[in-house]
Amino acid sequence: MNKKIAQLCPCCSNQSYQDCCEPYHLWQKNAPTAETLMRSRYSAYALRKADYLVKTWHPKTLPSKLAEEISEAKWIELVIHKSWDSQSPNEAFVEFTARYRNSQGKAEKMHEISRFIKHDSHWFYVDGKFI
Repeated sequence: MNKKIAQLCPCCSNQSYQDCCEPYHLWQKNAPTAETLMRSRYSAYALRKADYLVKTWHPKTLPSKLAEEISEAKWIELVIHKSWDSQSPNEAFVEFTARYRNSQGKAEKMHEISRFIKHDSHWFYVDGKFI
């Protein structure tokens, strides 16, 4: 008997990947909040889903060398510190820390406040400020 074992989602939600970020990666539904988009984007980095990252990155700030960034790091953990809306209903922020191993295997962490914009019922990552 070969049962499919539910894999925990890389976004550290303690849910299975199938119940958490996979529906977003498969375009079965849109992320309802900036924090949900942040989690699904982290999982996309961890699973090397460049197409999802490109489509959820605001076109005005999309980097030209995204593929290189994705292939170099091994993402280990995501901690969401807080998320909040700005005074505009179409802008939100998420503060998080992401731990990863770089291409040389050295453990590193990234602490950032990311900015997201909602356009036509879709959230997009715009940019971030490192803390």
